[in-house]
Amino acid sequence: MRAREPGVDLLRWMVEQYSPSHQEASFAGALVERLGARGWRAHTDAVGNAVARYGDGDTVIAFLGHIDTVPGEVPVRLEGQKLYGRGAVDAKGPLCAFIEAVELLDDAERAGKQFLLLGCVEEEVAITRGALHVRDQYAPDFVINGEPSGAHAVTIGYKGLLRLDLEHRASRRHTASRDYRAAAEHVIDAWNALKRLCDDWNRERPSLFEQNLPSLNAFHTGATETEEWATAAVSIRTGPSTDTDALLAALASVPTVTVRTVARKNAVSTNGNDALSRVFKQAIRERGVKPTLRLKTGTSDWNTVASAWAVPTVAYGPGDAALDHTPHEHIDLPEYEEGVAVLARVLALLPAKGTAGG
Repeated sequence: MRAREPGVDLLRWMVEQYSPSHQEASFAGALVERLGARGWRAHTDAVGNAVARYGDGDTVIAFLGHIDTVPGEVPVRLEGQKLYGRGAVDAKGPLCAFIEAVELLDDAERAGKQFLLLGCVEEEVAITRGALHVRDQYAPDFVINGEPSGAHAVTIGYKGLLRLDLEHRASRRHTASRDYRAAAEHVIDAWNALKRLCDDWNRERPSLFEQNLPSLNAFHTGATETEEWATAAVSIRTGPSTDTDALLAALASVPTVTVRTVARKNAVSTNGNDALSRVFKQAIRERGVKPTLRLKTGTSDWNTVASAWAVPTVAYGPGDAALDHTPHEHIDLPEYEEGVAVLARVLALLPAKGTAGG
């Protein structure tokens, strides 16, 4: 493995490129150009993802990251050992760490391997268009989903997500009419039916990862001269054994409410004993630290690709996930450097096809 002087130039440059969801094109193009100058074969694809390859071996190790951020700029600055800026943790830090880790490897460590960087667009919105596109384009052998886990931790699972829009519309009536019920009441009936089902499910499952966690995210009512209406946006964070059809059936018990599925992602997880997880645990132990395995209650692009990529997959990246989306998002540079070192060791240890363990 090559020696490397610690440096923040590439990471700082990436964080300085403001790229909220739907506005990633400028950053994607600039990143592709910069990677090309560093020896990667890089391009932007049909949906705007930044895609780059290093090496030409038969064993494809994919890094599934995202180049978009949530809106809201955080002034980019270096304060001591902390780099502030939108995306420093979520998730340009992990993306940059992978780039630097690949470039640290020597020829023997890269032999037989191809490193595929997938910098996807629109991960931070409901329809993960970038990951949906790459899911059907590639067939990697190992997948590292670039999300902050901490340099000495590996994420081995994400909850699923069901996003729904609820709506009731009816001809306008006088509120004093016999049997009148406001549009809002119908939608609240549907929400209460869903909440009861989740509460019943959760009582028998103490693990947060297994529970169904419903949220009423928005509620609106209104009327025209002829019609009254109510709408609600609902999401349910689901567990690996959740029956989403049963959740939808609970809403069907309120026939006056129309239900539209906005997004549906199943939970994903590994038992932490697959080939990739074992290599990560070894690489972290070699740093003199006991590895931590995490289960997260959010979702990631891993949820999107899992149905097609039935290969060893984990999520990993330096940074504190508690800083995601916050106005003081930053990454500690020693933590970042440690993440680069761990990733480089993981990539060196992963076997190529036809080698011992491959």
